[in-house]
Amino acid sequence: MIILLAGDTQPVDVICHLPIMCEDKNIPYCYIPSKQDLGSAIGSKRPTCVLLVKPHSDYQDAFDVCSTKIEALPKPC
Repeated sequence: MIILLAGDTQPVDVICHLPIMCEDKNIPYCYIPSKQDLGSAIGSKRPTCVLLVKPHSDYQDAFDVCSTKIEALPKPC
């Protein structure tokens, strides 16, 4: 599982608990610059604050590459 969070979410209280939960459960997560970028990435016209990507056999190789790269990113302060 990978969690993607929009960095421009307001109020931040909407998502501020998620990084802590991800770290507790060893789930890789990262921030995307905007809600619009995140929504566009999934083909939605609506902005999106959080996106969960679950592994699936159809895209397992791409998922593994993304997961590895996200895990290698420095944790936000």
